[in-house]
Amino acid sequence: MASLWTAKAPSESSLTAKDNADVADTGLADVGLPAPEPPTSVPMGRPQLQRNQPQPPPPHQPPPPPAPQQFGNPNDSLSLMQLKKIVTEFPKIDPTSYAFTYADTASFEEEVDEWFSYNDAEYRRLNRAKDTFERRWKKFAGTTWLEAEQEQREKFVEREVKGLHATDLRRRCKSLQTILHIILGVWDETAGVKHSAGTPEASKEKEAEKEAEKEAEASKAKTKATPFQLEHMKLGIALIGKTEGIEVLFNVMENAFKRLWDDEFRETQLLEEDIPFIQDELDNVTTIIYLTIEGVRDDPVTLDAARSEILKLVPSLVDYFVTITARLRWDEANELPQTRIFLLFWKSILLVFGGTAEVEEVKTATSELRHLDSDGGKLITASPLDYHIFRQEITSKYPAYIPAPPLIPLEPDNNSILPPLPNRPSRLGANGILPPPMNVNSSGASILHQPVHIATPAPSPPPSPPVGGKAGKKQNYQTNQNFPFMYPPLDSTSNSAGGKGAAGLQELLVGRKWEGSDIPRSILEAGDLFAKRMRMTRAMRQLWDERERFLKFERGWDGGDDDIDELDLDTILSKKLSLHNTKHTKPEVDYGPNADVSEKVKQKLDLVEKFYQDSIPHLQSLVIVLLKAVLANVTALITQPLGQSQGLGPAFRSEINLRNGAQGPNRAQDPALIPLPTQSVDPADLPIDEIEAMRSREITAKAVSGILLILLKWFKVSHILKFEYLTQLLLDSNYLPLVLKLFAHQEIDKVVDSRTDRDDMSFFSFCNVNSKNASTEPETQLQPEEESEDEAAPPPIKMRRDLPVAEAEDKLPALAFQEGQHAGKRDRPEVDELGYPTTEPPSEPITEFSWRNFFSCINFLRIMQKICKHKAHRNLLLVQYKSSNILKKSLKVPQPELRLYTLKLFKNQVPYCGRKWRQGNMRVITAVYLHCRPELRDDWLAGSDVDAEVEEALPLEQALRALTHWHNIKRYPDQMGADTKLLEEEHDFFVRELEKMEWIEEGMGEGESQADSGWDGVGNGW
Repeated sequence: MASLWTAKAPSESSLTAKDNADVADTGLADVGLPAPEPPTSVPMGRPQLQRNQPQPPPPHQPPPPPAPQQFGNPNDSLSLMQLKKIVTEFPKIDPTSYAFTYADTASFEEEVDEWFSYNDAEYRRLNRAKDTFERRWKKFAGTTWLEAEQEQREKFVEREVKGLHATDLRRRCKSLQTILHIILGVWDETAGVKHSAGTPEASKEKEAEKEAEKEAEASKAKTKATPFQLEHMKLGIALIGKTEGIEVLFNVMENAFKRLWDDEFRETQLLEEDIPFIQDELDNVTTIIYLTIEGVRDDPVTLDAARSEILKLVPSLVDYFVTITARLRWDEANELPQTRIFLLFWKSILLVFGGTAEVEEVKTATSELRHLDSDGGKLITASPLDYHIFRQEITSKYPAYIPAPPLIPLEPDNNSILPPLPNRPSRLGANGILPPPMNVNSSGASILHQPVHIATPAPSPPPSPPVGGKAGKKQNYQTNQNFPFMYPPLDSTSNSAGGKGAAGLQELLVGRKWEGSDIPRSILEAGDLFAKRMRMTRAMRQLWDERERFLKFERGWDGGDDDIDELDLDTILSKKLSLHNTKHTKPEVDYGPNADVSEKVKQKLDLVEKFYQDSIPHLQSLVIVLLKAVLANVTALITQPLGQSQGLGPAFRSEINLRNGAQGPNRAQDPALIPLPTQSVDPADLPIDEIEAMRSREITAKAVSGILLILLKWFKVSHILKFEYLTQLLLDSNYLPLVLKLFAHQEIDKVVDSRTDRDDMSFFSFCNVNSKNASTEPETQLQPEEESEDEAAPPPIKMRRDLPVAEAEDKLPALAFQEGQHAGKRDRPEVDELGYPTTEPPSEPITEFSWRNFFSCINFLRIMQKICKHKAHRNLLLVQYKSSNILKKSLKVPQPELRLYTLKLFKNQVPYCGRKWRQGNMRVITAVYLHCRPELRDDWLAGSDVDAEVEEALPLEQALRALTHWHNIKRYPDQMGADTKLLEEEHDFFVRELEKMEWIEEGMGEGESQADSGWDGVGNGW
């Protein structure tokens, strides 16, 4: 069609708009268009355009510039403009969706509440303890417990502690019941009290203000505990510690467990009528020990005397409970309270060793970097191994560059701090450009003996065939980056470059002699930056030292620095005999390089060393028992969906039998292929038996994850190979697929949002209702309204408001469904991979959630991260298990710690995922960059040599296991069951070599080989 416009160019505004639209649409710059030809003929009825009149507006306004084009799925890929926008608009402080604070444990009252189960047997046991206390206290003193003097209470407690020495089972049970009621704060007198007794008149107003604040906090609290009862619980613990009753109670608990495991006692001395008393004795004494540990851990300053008594126990609490927990592996009768043993072991570790704060204190005191890192964790650092690899790459391209030496003398071709791998193929030439037999020295020591000229660019492989009709833009020739950079800098001979005489700009560039370095400034800056940021951590130094000892031992060096003056066979034999006869010395504890380490820190490290030494025979059983508990949780999720009865028994037997070997029908199935449960049932609508079973499993998972995480932390602070040994046990016990299956069978956003706690059936609610201070007002309010028989009488005034419930007959189906969905419920807050909310965020932090489930999920992810960090073989297992599909669900929950450790797990396995996976998960990769702490050599996304890493993954894992096993045998031969005499014999390197030579000669003598016969033939011919 002929143009409507004249040969004159249109107005500047319309042309600019049109050009902008064209540029935005095509992505090409405007290079100028030829003027349109004048029309040869004008159609009839169409007005002519006059030259001197204003031009009419164009028929249609130009459309706005479209958004940048996106290729592929817009939800999975990001353009450069989108990435810049995300980084600039990224919120500096994320809004808090859940009022969750990650800590070692929950509050004291919540931890106490979780010890007691929801069943009648528990309540009857508490009532029996109360009745026994009332009878005994009434005989001892005529007043109430609150009115008695402190000395009178101490005498009474001292008398009951002496009663624990009785040989009669029933007398011991009476004393235990009395002490239990005191430890529980004498709840029949203190529960439900809103104020402290004996408050002076002058401070009534202040007390009223304090009580108002306490009531406001109690309204937000998740338990119905009153401060007065909690205060008297700690006073009861102090009384037990002051009367030296903790050691006596510990002995009673030891004897109770011994009787349960003693087959001779069961067959000869156990009477049927004693079984309830034995059960009651074990329940009461474990409850007393748990409340004492928890109270001392919560308030160590006030209860310092009780804490000192606990730490003096022999054997130590942690040593005893690790033995008890490991023996659960053989408890086929399921007679022991497994969940309570887990809780006791977990809290004893936190009390004896300490929690996260103590770990950080010891880590700071023993740090190798205290004199270097003034900025703390803000400085981006590099490890000596990273710097060593950087040196390899730079010196291979710039042989004249001499970088600063690393902190550890690594071999040139070594890419691991572990001992050198036997028969390891060369990594060079893996890209196919140079054949492997050339064996180019990557350190740059020799670059001259090569068949190909080192400055010749290598041809690139032919470009791939075009896709979709578009020609490839790949260059035909590319510079080979593996060759060294051999082009010389400018010198005096460069003046004649390009012919004689000055050549303008070139004269300015090359007309002077080069006086700088032969190495580019950027390379020098990079080397200086790496050298300054290089940090040797405590773990790496310990691993390097152990590697050196292992290599020396393997090569026959016995550690003596003295020169040999003379060779006397008698003295050598006497030394060997003395080595066999002497006992092994105590292993030395690594206190770090700092001289000002406090005695408290040294004591902590000594405790961890002793615990590890004593627990080596039990660690494997411990891991099996703990993971069986997780397996039982997975089995219950698969075989017992919500809403089905589970046939539970009374007391602690209501827990699932975790040692019956039930593994479910889908154990061998891929976790990613297991369908999620389709039913969504509110736990509040379930029967009390099912709620108790779910609650018990949650508490078990919380204790299991807490035990494993705190042990890994303390082992790593003590020695890196202790940590590695425990991670190897977890890996061999299928921790990774088990936890992935656990996450696959539950929707984590619903798990952290659902609560299985029933406030009306909790321990503190039971105390408030059954105490002497219980109020009757709530009961009168909850009574049903009575209807009058007189029809003319007005309806009664309702004491509470009825919730409006729409009937399905009065509404359309869609409206009824929507009201049923939204009545009394709130939308769960969700975020996308980058942390942006996909639903409306709450106006204030949510307080109704499951602290337990948040804690367990974060711990399980942290343990998985500690197992797989910097371990290629284990990260490949995560890729094989398709963990990314399962872990993606955790990114939806707006909780910083949960998202952080999920992203760290993604960062570990990204190098081993394919390009297609990366293209579809660019938002996850962006979130990793935004949230995870970077390193100076952060090549996790590009992957320098992934094929070689995959090839060396298994040998490196085997080398680490060999080093760990040698470390344990060398330091703890008795616990490992090693034969020390055999070790000393194997230690002699030259004897082993001579034995190998003798074996070869014997083998050659028995049967002549073809080579020998051929050589004989040649000799005869001569």
